[in-house]
Parts: sequence; C-alpha cells; structure tokens
Amino acid sequence: MDRAAVDAWMRGYFAAWISNDPAEVAALFTEDAVYQVGPFAEPWRGRDEIVRQWVSGRQDDIAHRHEVMVVDGDRAAVRWNVRATDPDSGVRTEMDGVLSLMFAPDGRCREHREWFLRREIPAG
Repeated sequence: MDRAAVDAWMRGYFAAWISNDPAEVAALFTEDAVYQVGPFAEPWRGRDEIVRQWVSGRQDDIAHRHEVMVVDGDRAAVRWNVRATDPDSGVRTEMDGVLSLMFAPDGRCREHREWFLRREIPAG
C-alpha cells in the first residue's frame, strides 16, 4: 500500500459511511477482517459481522475529512474527523480519531482498529 491507495480506501470508507449501503461496506473488507471500535470493545469478526454492525446505525448530514499519517508496507495510520447528526434525536456530534489499518494484497482492509473521542456540538 502507498499513500494514494490508503487515501482512496478512506474515500471509499466515508462513501460507505454516508450511503450505509451493505455492498459498499462489504467491498472495503476481507472475509476474515477484524474491526475494533475502541481499545476495550469486543471486535467485530468477519466481513458479514462488520456489515451487520455497520448498517445497524445511521447518521445524516455527514461532513468528514482525513489525513493519512503513516504508511508502512501493509499498515497505515490515519487521522479522521466526522461531524454528523443523529436522525432520531437531531443531536449533532463531532468525532475525532485515529485508525490503525492493515491491508490485504488486494487493497481491502483485514484489520481495522480505531480510537476516537465524541462530543456534542451545541445548537446555534
């Protein structure tokens, strides 16, 4: 992997976040991928579980950005930021975090680990 390939994967990641389309999510990960949403969270194991967990939630009005910080062989570290609205409550939040990613030779992710903080954005 190189920076351009990781950047392209991240663009696909955010496209899937916005669409919440199971096929778009599945295309990002290997069949045996591991996805961990925090250091103490139980990881989601396998692409089917990742897709099931991912599409179980929904956000609206999503704004995002990312920066590929490091790429070393099949591993990458990426900083990301997302602002989104919960469609049920109308609460707007901002999340800022770091991803540790490991990729398969075909460019799909086989290990996804993230650390992030979330805050509510005051109305007005």
